[in-house]
Amino acid sequence: MDQNYIIDTLKNNINRQSALDVLMDFERVLDNQNIYTYANWIDGEVVEGPHIDKYWVTVTLMYPYEKMPDPEAAKRLLKHDCKVYYAKDVLISAAKLKDPSDSEPRDGMDGRRPGGARAMKIEKDIWLITLEIPRKFMQELAAASLANANNDADTSAVDSAIADGDGEDNATIQS
Repeated sequence: MDQNYIIDTLKNNINRQSALDVLMDFERVLDNQNIYTYANWIDGEVVEGPHIDKYWVTVTLMYPYEKMPDPEAAKRLLKHDCKVYYAKDVLISAAKLKDPSDSEPRDGMDGRRPGGARAMKIEKDIWLITLEIPRKFMQELAAASLANANNDADTSAVDSAIADGDGEDNATIQS
């Protein structure tokens, strides 16, 4: 996994409204299944996808190696015919330039800044979690969410309590 590949993927997603909508639905699935309550799932970063097929949506999340997401959460997704793949990989990124030892000389062969220096490459171990979620499942959750949003709350009891003066804060604390 290369840092530049991740940046390109995110730029492509930003430019496609449909990709953003699918990512929002994807996040709704994880939230609805309470995946974020399991250790480290909240720390995931989208590095690939969404790949939208006729029946599936595939997204790959990246985690630091020390923060492997709890596999128990995957069992919740498996119950809904989702597919979960774990893989170890290496992230290649640029070092932060704090002093000259963080850079490596360039030979200028690529035409960019001839003779200049560039940041050294750093390799970090990571986990990649690829989730394949059935589109049908995502659509069912979206429909249920929309139905809940359309239900109007009955506020008549609150309105009558305010009109009667019961809604005032007259509570006293007894020791």
